[in-house]
Amino acid sequence: MSNRIVQLPPVESFGRLTPDKWLLLKTLEEAAEMVEAGKRLVKGDSKGRPELISEWADVLQTLANVAAAFGITDEELAQAMDDCLERNRERGRL
Repeated sequence: MSNRIVQLPPVESFGRLTPDKWLLLKTLEEAAEMVEAGKRLVKGDSKGRPELISEWADVLQTLANVAAAFGITDEELAQAMDDCLERNRERGRL
């Protein structure tokens, strides 16, 4: 597989936007559900792909909610992604 830029749609935050442990754990819960759906896909379950995509969207939604709740700005996210890319270059992953 080659590298690609993944275009993410705008994600509107909603719901319980309190900057607390519950919201952070909600992200972990959704990520675990995404992993389970991915494992089913890897095993050949034909329903795995739509489930993986659905769970992926749930993870993205919780990440948007965390950003809103904790006041993380678009600029901070962009800088964090640039920093992440640089760290991975330095580690030889790109």
